[in-house]
Amino acid sequence: MVWIVLIASLMFLYGSFLMVLPSQRQRHIARLREYAIQQGLEVRLVSRLKLPEELSRPDMACLLTSRDADVDAVGSSFKNPETGKVRCYGVFATKEPQVASLFAKLPIGAEALISSETFVGVCWDERGDQESVDIIGAELPAILSLTSNL
Repeated sequence: MVWIVLIASLMFLYGSFLMVLPSQRQRHIARLREYAIQQGLEVRLVSRLKLPEELSRPDMACLLTSRDADVDAVGSSFKNPETGKVRCYGVFATKEPQVASLFAKLPIGAEALISSETFVGVCWDERGDQESVDIIGAELPAILSLTSNL
C-alpha cells in the first residue's frame, strides 16, 4: 500500500512539473521572436499596442521598425484571416490597392499593418518560420515609404 501511495505522489509531482514547462508551440514562438530581435526588429504584443479587437489573438506579436523622425501618418489596415478582406483606416484608407499588394507579399498569418508617429509594423500569428520573419523585415521599408509619402 505504501508503494502505491509513493508512486501516485511521484506521478502527481511529475505531472505538476510537466504542466509548467513551455509547450512546443511556446518554444517555437520564443525562437521566432528572438530571431526577429536579432534581425533588428522590435517585437511587441498587440495587447500592449492597444489595437482594436479585430485581431485573432490578443497575444499576437507585431514586428516593428522605428521611424527616423516623427511623422503624422497614423493608421491601420486589417486583413480578415478567414475571408481575406482588407479594411483600411487612417493613412492606409486612400492606399487600399498598395496595402492589398503588401498583404499578398507578406506571410499568410499577417493580419494587420499599423502605422504610428514613431513606428510601422506588421502583426502576424507566428505560425511561420524564420523565412517569414525575413519576409516581414524586408517589407517593413515598403510600409514605411507607403506611410511617409503623404
